[in-house]
Formats: sequence, structure tokens, C-alpha cells
Amino acid sequence: MNMCNNTRRTKIAGGGNKHQGFTLVELMIAITLGFIVVGAVGYLYLNSRQSFRLTDNMSRMQENARLAIETLARDVRMTGYVGCGNLQNATVTTIANPPVPNLSPSNAITGDDFVSPTSSYLGTTITRSAGDTITVMGAFAGGVPLTGNLAPSNANIQISGNPYDFAKDDVLMVSGCTNADIFRATSVSSGGGTVTLAHGNSTNTGNRVGTYGVDGQVFKMERYSYFIGINNHGKPGLYRTNTVTGTATNTQELVEDVADMQIEYGRDTNADGSADSYSDAAGVGTNWQQVVSARISLLLVSPENNVVASPQTYSYMGVPVKAGTSDRRLYQVLTSTIALRNRAP
Repeated sequence: MNMCNNTRRTKIAGGGNKHQGFTLVELMIAITLGFIVVGAVGYLYLNSRQSFRLTDNMSRMQENARLAIETLARDVRMTGYVGCGNLQNATVTTIANPPVPNLSPSNAITGDDFVSPTSSYLGTTITRSAGDTITVMGAFAGGVPLTGNLAPSNANIQISGNPYDFAKDDVLMVSGCTNADIFRATSVSSGGGTVTLAHGNSTNTGNRVGTYGVDGQVFKMERYSYFIGINNHGKPGLYRTNTVTGTATNTQELVEDVADMQIEYGRDTNADGSADSYSDAAGVGTNWQQVVSARISLLLVSPENNVVASPQTYSYMGVPVKAGTSDRRLYQVLTSTIALRNRAP
């Protein structure tokens, strides 16, 4: 009987088809290791995602900054452009009826300092939320050569084609090297070849003053005002509107997420062509004809919140600023000094 029992225990011990389970301790260890692995993977994912959001927001801010400064710089540099002549020396006559503004060294560039938010700006429906404004006037696109009807007594002129799509009611300028006349077109002929621009008495006072040759050109006049406004999504941005006709037209949000704009103007007080001092618009007073450059500082903000771990402290116009308690956005300041080409020596 003892032999039978010994044989049975041997078969059980040596059997290869028996399955053994996990103990409770082994299960707990496996689950703990699994939690550690999942936690590590989740931590890496969250860190990678946050790094991606930070990098993506920084890239979008840099892109916005580049676009804003390039657009501002292009127009500010061209302030007061009147063709081959210089606004300081040429005789510029505005025959267009008011409210088309005159163009002179004292109003080719102007600006104002921010005081308080307003529900609209220059007749637009855009809320002005912050920041200074700057207004520049001149011919910002190319010119079209004259081909006929050059005598001042004629109420129309002819140009070679119409590549810039001049149209009725546009404010235009015919310019030589010593004279320029600003008028409002009452009609523009269609078709290719020679195009006739009429400037009748319905929108103009008298005929042109200057005498022009075939080297004269016609330009479209613009008066751009830049300001910081709030869009329909409640976000700040850089806006531009055209007030050359006396009312705001073609108001556009050029760049989103521009929170502020501060401008200082360089004044040439000794007529040597370079800036002797910088001040805000109030400091310029009525001496806008002395302005030869503009130092523009833009405050850009990240498109998304919760990008940084804590409210950011940044320096703007030499003053340290800390974001609000719940503000986890990224801020960046970009400053550029732009010379007015048409006032350079």
C-alpha cells in the first residue's frame, strides 16, 4: 500500500500538463509595474504635448510679429511719397473736394497716444482696446506713365494702361518732379491701351495746377491708420483702415494676437536728416514735419492660454509687467525703428 501511494505522488509531481496560477503577491507586483509603465508613458506624452504647444505658439507669434512689422515698415518708409519729387521741395496741390485731406510735410505722418478704450475708431465698428495709433499718407504703390492731355486746363488726363485698377471715386495723384496734383476721379475709361481719367468739378475744385510731361506719372493716394482693436472672437489684433476719402474704408485686421502698440517718433531738430531725440506723439506736438523715423514696439501674445506654467513677467517699454493670475499665455515684445525714406538726406 505504501508502494501505491509513492507511485501516485511521483506521477503528480512529474506531470508536464499541469497549470499553475499566480499568487496574490505576484498579481500585485505585476499591476504595480503596469501602473508605473503607464504613468511614465503618460508623463512623457504630456510633456511632449506641452512642449509642442509651446513651440507651436512661439512659431505663430514670430510669424505674426514678422508680418506686422513688415506691413508697418513698408508703409511708414513710404510716408509722403509723391513720385520723383520730394514732399519737402515739390509743390503739392489738392484739388479734390473735402473731406479729402491735403498732403503736406506736417500731416504726411501723424499719430496719437492711447488714453482709454473706445467703442469705435475713425468711424469703424472696431473697438480700440489699447495702444498708440499711427497715420501715414502718400503713394504706396507704383505709378502709371502719362501719355496725353497734359495741359492743366484739361479736365482729364490719359495714361498708358491701368495696371493698378484705378476706378471712379479713387483719390489719385498726377506727379512730376517739381509739382503734384491730388484729385478724385469722376470716371475711368475701360479697355486696353490708353485710359482716360476724368476729374470733373463734381468732386474737384478747378483743374490741375501743375504742367506735366510724358515723364509724369499717376499714383493712387492712400491714408492708412494703424491701431489695436478687438475682433469678433474677443482677441486683440493690429488693424489698418484707409481714410483718404475722409471716411474709413477697407478696414482690415492684418495680424491677430497683437495686444499693444507703442510708438516713439524720431525728430530732426537741426535739419541734418537724422533723429536727434525720440518722444511719443504728445512730445511731438505740432512738429510732425520734423519726424524722420518711428520706433514701433509691438506686444504679441500667444494664441492659446495655459502655454506656460505660471504667469509670465515681461518688460515692455522699460517697465516690468506681470500677467494676470489666471493668465498662462506667452508674451513677446518686438521693437523696430523705421526711417522715413522721403525725409532722408
